[in-house]
Amino acid sequence: MAIIKQLITSSGPLLAYMGAVPLQRLMPFLQRPAPPLLDGPVQTTVDFPAVQPPAEPYAWPRSHILSGNPVQTATYIYTSPDSLFAAGIWTCQIGKFRIDFGRAEFIQILEGVVIVTDAEGHAKTYRAGDAFVTPKGFSGTWDVIEPIKKHFAWYGSGE
Repeated sequence: MAIIKQLITSSGPLLAYMGAVPLQRLMPFLQRPAPPLLDGPVQTTVDFPAVQPPAEPYAWPRSHILSGNPVQTATYIYTSPDSLFAAGIWTCQIGKFRIDFGRAEFIQILEGVVIVTDAEGHAKTYRAGDAFVTPKGFSGTWDVIEPIKKHFAWYGSGE
């Protein structure tokens, strides 16, 4: 019992010291240097505009449209030099259509409502503010209930 009492009595100042000294100073192996900056041409960020630039509307092939008139627009804000990554703004009017994703795509709904149903019949409703990822190979339908506006970012060759 005397040993426990001694440990408790003498550990107070040690614990106080450890609390006052950052852990990284006590264990220098935890310190890591900052990663080096990338060499090469100067890159800058690419901002999404507050208002979507004008875009030409286009339609799905009739064979893919199940109901309505889901006319769409797409504005590419950024495309990587190798064309494997792109990001932009997409809109779609009310209608239901079959879709097959040849690339993985991140989607954030800005306006509207859509019901996304996969090939097995699992349906999920997305509204403004929702975000999700559609993996490459997804097959199903999009049923646009209220006109949609989304930010998207996709990756892949589309094959």
